Amino acid sequence: SWGSKEKVQLQGNSIGRTFPASSLKMTALTASSFPETLTTQSRERLGLLESIDNLSYRTISFGFPLLTLGIIAGAVWANEAWGSYWSWDPKETWALITWIVFASYLHARLSKEWQGERPALIAAVGFIVVWVCYLGVNFLGKGLHTYGQI
Repeated sequence: SWGSKEKVQLQGNSIGRTFPASSLKMTALTASSFPETLTTQSRERLGLLESIDNLSYRTISFGFPLLTLGIIAGAVWANEAWGSYWSWDPKETWALITWIVFASYLHARLSKEWQGERPALIAAVGFIVVWVCYLGVNFLGKGLHTYGQI
């Protein structure tokens, strides 16, 4: 009965708490009433996440060779301009870190064990590293590639 004052003792993680039986019945009724809606919403969300993951993978797969060519071209230019291919300038170092992060992302995506959330976290770290490389080093660092000071 919905209006009864009976109490239910739950076992396990509830640590001996008692709950009104009517609230447990209402929760069970609510949870069992909408399984199709929850399943449809879960499928739509999963489809959206898979689409975003696929777009992220394709975008990084397109940009990674361009980043590689940019680093190589910059090294060749640096050799012509300054006499050395690599000088461990902060911008060069962060470009290398960016390359390593995105190389690890692409490698992780090829592995069967690393699917879903873990490669997405690497991609998010890569996004932050790109901002550090392009803006942080320019305004906060000192070196050949510093264009302004804050």
